[in-house]
Amino acid sequence: MLCTVKKTLNKIVKGNNHYVVKVKGNQPRLKSAIEETVITCQPVGYYKEEALKRGRLEIRETYLYARQNNLDTGWESIHLIAYVHRNFLSKNKEHKTDSLYVSDLQTTDAKFMSEGIRSHWYIENKLHYTKDVTMREDKECTTNKTAAANLALFRDFAFNILKTKNKSIKQATEIFANYNVKELVNILFRT
Repeated sequence: MLCTVKKTLNKIVKGNNHYVVKVKGNQPRLKSAIEETVITCQPVGYYKEEALKRGRLEIRETYLYARQNNLDTGWESIHLIAYVHRNFLSKNKEHKTDSLYVSDLQTTDAKFMSEGIRSHWYIENKLHYTKDVTMREDKECTTNKTAAANLALFRDFAFNILKTKNKSIKQATEIFANYNVKELVNILFRT
């Protein structure tokens, strides 16, 4: 029986869509096979980007690898492996990160893959982080699926209302938490 991740990726491909998914420790055999590919094979694509942002120099290197025959059954939709190495300096301290991704795409355009991965990081940083940290979404312990879906819907609704303030979510949350009901009503019923 295929695990949920394999089933989901297969559904994506069957629906004529594509995916780029980060591989983490929750798929140890897949991760191990991908690490073996990165160590033993030559990349089919490479892209390097250097950027000076917010006072720090960041170097991102993206390596692409063709799928090898060392993957378990069920991962047939994987055609491409991406290895991203980030190195940046902040406050005189060096940081390095390595990330692995799999995709059904068949490309050697490492710049294209790098831009796709970076756009996902943007979503992760701007939306998911805000919902996880500011709105404490990860701390939600509701086991009832209907209640969990409703709470997620309310959080999304609140998130969108708070974003209309043109301030950070944290600042907007503080404004409304201090009982600024009149302003909240004006936002809700603005025509």
